[in-house]
Amino acid sequence: MAVAQELFLAVALLFVSLRLHCSSPLPGCPEPCSCQRASLLNCSSSGLSLVPQHILDSVTELDLSHNLLDSVTLGQPHHNLRNVWLGNNSITHLSLCIERNPGGRYGRSINPYHLRPWSRQRCVSWAPSLQLLSVERNQLEQLPNGLEGSESLQVLQLSFNRISTLQPGDLGRLRQLIELHLQHNLITSLHPQMFQDLAQLRVLDLRFNKLTSLHPLMYLSLHNIGADVRLDGNRWQCDCSMRSLRRRMAYDSSRGLQAWSVVCASPSILSGRELLQLEEDDLSCIGAENRPELHQDVTVYSGSEILLSCSAQGNTVYTIL
Repeated sequence: MAVAQELFLAVALLFVSLRLHCSSPLPGCPEPCSCQRASLLNCSSSGLSLVPQHILDSVTELDLSHNLLDSVTLGQPHHNLRNVWLGNNSITHLSLCIERNPGGRYGRSINPYHLRPWSRQRCVSWAPSLQLLSVERNQLEQLPNGLEGSESLQVLQLSFNRISTLQPGDLGRLRQLIELHLQHNLITSLHPQMFQDLAQLRVLDLRFNKLTSLHPLMYLSLHNIGADVRLDGNRWQCDCSMRSLRRRMAYDSSRGLQAWSVVCASPSILSGRELLQLEEDDLSCIGAENRPELHQDVTVYSGSEILLSCSAQGNTVYTIL
């Protein structure tokens, strides 16, 4: 019996020793982060206001979520870094460019939007091999600076921020992008060519922004790509400017293609109704004097001449184009 007890005690001590050894942090792990495996640097919920600068080359995943960060910059490229999580901080601007500040120290960030134009053009990314970037639930007002330096990016999560504008060239070089999450921002309009170069895009989430209309060219480019587009919760204004979009959607729906969900927010008489379920006569434009505006959709073929009537102060002028 005594031998059995001694054997049991020895095994228990060995198990505890191995467990302590396995749970001990790896050498070079910055405090107060956790490095249970060489590929993951877990700094989540660590009360950080500055980003650790001594990140090992073996790190492929960096989790800085749920901290007190208002900006993120790193002083050197990390070529093995694939996934970065920055959600639930207070980040107002984000730069993927290496900080070049001779008079400063690592960890002190520079607002990239205050730099001169030539400085932005010389951006060298601190995550050139990045595949996933999550900056959800922050205070971003613009897309991260230096995205063009991470051409392998596949998933970009920017939901629950304050982004209001997007420029056509901001995403043009992200040819591998598969998912783009922009729901719950303040986006009011989209350039027709904003996403046309994103041939791999499969998910585009624009729910709960402030969009009021959508250009038919935007619809065509995204349909040709085959992206799953989510548009619920916007402020769609269902007037005469949406006629062309409705026609395109109705044509695709008749061919069995999946229709987008565009629910009217205005005018009040159409609020809550699906654009695709409306008749073309429902989409009217009302002028300042509560009279229908002169609006007519015209199909013009290449090389043809058209006669337009332009009314100004009661006088009608006809112009040949």
